[in-house]
Amino acid sequence: MRLLLSPVRHYLYRPSPGARAVIYLLLVWLVSIFLFQEISNNFFANIKNPLNQYFVKYAWGWTLLPLSGLLILSSLSRQGTLLNTRSVPVWCRLLVCHAVWYIFAQLLFPSIEEATGVCEVSRLLTKRACRKEGFDWRGFDISGHCFLLTWNNLVIIEETKLVMLSLKGHKVRHSWLDLPIKCIYILLGLLMLLWEVMMFCTCLYFHTTTEKVLGTMCAIIPWLLLYKAVPKLDSVPWLTVTHIQHYTALSALPAASWVLARLD
Repeated sequence: MRLLLSPVRHYLYRPSPGARAVIYLLLVWLVSIFLFQEISNNFFANIKNPLNQYFVKYAWGWTLLPLSGLLILSSLSRQGTLLNTRSVPVWCRLLVCHAVWYIFAQLLFPSIEEATGVCEVSRLLTKRACRKEGFDWRGFDISGHCFLLTWNNLVIIEETKLVMLSLKGHKVRHSWLDLPIKCIYILLGLLMLLWEVMMFCTCLYFHTTTEKVLGTMCAIIPWLLLYKAVPKLDSVPWLTVTHIQHYTALSALPAASWVLARLD
């Protein structure tokens, strides 16, 4: 297992997240300009290939599920509880990450494409009606793949680093959980490799250069805000148990004692 962990760790954290974000942006731009192939019979040029349909299409779920599993198992292994002073901030960050994915991929990008597009048949005025009839809707389609795959990888790097650091210096309560923790860690490294390969394929075969660069930037900017520009949630004073217990009104609630006992 150690033979696998060492290269995975090196792959995840070298180069640094900031350098990786710059590399992603440059890669998307340069590949789109110099290597783009509008027409190709390559396996990856087919939008219905299995990797795209079963992995990239649900990439955020594939990323969020093992990250949540890693957090759950590491919390139980070291703290003995699911909710504690170390896990609550991470859950909060993952909730924010999920909100970022939803706002951009499910709301903003489709709205922009709808507002800027037209159907190849003029009588069909909405994207839904156009595609239902089997026609193409042509609008400004910011690359959801470039956004999603960049966002996934930056979140994987940051969260695995923070979770693995939290495991150090704590007494092991359930050592049998260490093996599944390491397996999930390796799985996240493999997913990150897959996301990078599929990002490269997106740059080669799909979208315009502007759509792909904007999609990548839409992932990098929230990452900068969440992990670099604002304080880490695990250092915010109001998330500590000591400060929570100062709120007497909260402590009076029936469920508060149960929550605080498990955060302790």
